[in-house]
Amino acid sequence: MGTPEAGLFGNGTKADWGDAVWKAFTSASRTAPCPDTSLEGPPLSVDWIDYVDTDPVRALEMLVLGWYPAEEAPPDPDAPTDDVLALLPPALAAFHRLARIRPALYRFCHPMLLRPQHVTRPHGSQLVFAVENQGRRDWSIPWPPQTGPEDADPPVWLTEDPHFDDAPETIIEVEPLSRFLLQFTLDQACGIAPFRAWTFVLPLERLEPLWSFLRPVPLRPHKPTYEGSVFYAAPGLLASVGAHENEATIGFGARHRETLAPLRAYDFPWWHFDEQPYYTWHKQVRVRVEHIFARTASPSPGRPAGRTAANRSSGKAGLRGPGA
Repeated sequence: MGTPEAGLFGNGTKADWGDAVWKAFTSASRTAPCPDTSLEGPPLSVDWIDYVDTDPVRALEMLVLGWYPAEEAPPDPDAPTDDVLALLPPALAAFHRLARIRPALYRFCHPMLLRPQHVTRPHGSQLVFAVENQGRRDWSIPWPPQTGPEDADPPVWLTEDPHFDDAPETIIEVEPLSRFLLQFTLDQACGIAPFRAWTFVLPLERLEPLWSFLRPVPLRPHKPTYEGSVFYAAPGLLASVGAHENEATIGFGARHRETLAPLRAYDFPWWHFDEQPYYTWHKQVRVRVEHIFARTASPSPGRPAGRTAANRSSGKAGLRGPGA
């Protein structure tokens, strides 16, 4: 990594942060190609799992290149340039380089900031690189780097109500940046896949038949303070399991209908099961989010309204809806 340049990642103000979030939601990369190509290509293999423990960045690259098809799209003018990427930790720089050839990475329900933002908080100076889609949380790394051994793969901080709470709650994620980005991508890929299915709460033993074909991804639970999801994969299929004591929910994502359809044979209490590609909900979410930012943009575009303790996330365990 290079030496951070003053102001390159924003000026630390709420207005500057709001502009960066607005840009993440409205950049050119957020528009899917037409006709949509997400159903094209062969099913994703599970070979990428072999590299999770030894080379998580390579595992991420294999997952992304296998799951998301290539697109014929011009470069996003808001995407970070090489001189910006040179300042970032290797895993985060690799993610943005992948987004150049797989722009779908910039269409996550919880978007990655095209230009990470340098902010100062009670627990220290941070670089925010991703935000929750309602502005209630964000993810960051310590900034600037201190040239220590963990700078190449720093810890990730989850901050609750980062801009509307004088003493925001912070949690250090269980995985360092390189493995967290893999978790984050799996969570989003599964949650906003073209074909999805997820269950109501059911006894954990009901999932036993699935272990014969689902391969576990060797990562610790994602967002353990909330649903604590663990990930599995089979050819062309991603799965996210949230378990609490003897109960669980499971969500599946697939790019091809024929990959998801056989799951109907399992006598699960399905809360949702896609028979058609999942596009309408994603478009509705984008319209809703843009409306929220436009309605609350004062004095700068993209600055979300404040929240009270009454409308905080409950943190209830269990797999939630799309992209959660």
